[in-house]
Amino acid sequence: MNEATTTQTDKDVTAQRMHATRTGPGEGQAYWFFGSLVVIRSPEGARPIVIEITVPPGETTPLHTHAKLEDSFYLLSGRLAVRSGDTTFVAQTGDYVSEPAGVPQTLFALDGKPAVLLQTHAEDDFLNFIRQAGVPATDRSRPPAEPLDFDKLYKIAAATGQTVIGPPMTLVEAEKIASAAEK
Repeated sequence: MNEATTTQTDKDVTAQRMHATRTGPGEGQAYWFFGSLVVIRSPEGARPIVIEITVPPGETTPLHTHAKLEDSFYLLSGRLAVRSGDTTFVAQTGDYVSEPAGVPQTLFALDGKPAVLLQTHAEDDFLNFIRQAGVPATDRSRPPAEPLDFDKLYKIAAATGQTVIGPPMTLVEAEKIASAAEK
């Protein structure tokens, strides 16, 4: 590679880093993912990766771990019962939650209302999972009618570092967590 090529490449990279990017309301790649609407809010290549997730009322995630991913989110609206390792709590609107890599975790949308959260990640492991397992959302108001193929989804999860290790949180467990938080 000659010096002129190297210099041009360096200038291009610097120019890309110096250029602001944005996604506005209703923009960003959207997917239906395990019953939730997921919108990639950060533009392609931007860091951190910001993912907006709308968890429908009563929806839950299977008990899972992230091999390398430090999982964190800011709850924009709603309430979530959360189990992370041996810790349980209710995340309220305005709460920030951080869960270390390797710790089993699950959550449940409470109160018959959707919960909307913003996840932030430094790496693209979870983004790759969404892109491989999610269904592009041509209609953001309702998920596809086809049933989920959990065997396929769990294989993709494991291949991308998000190993499913147990069943989703039940309504009974979510109600116990919510009740304990109110005391």
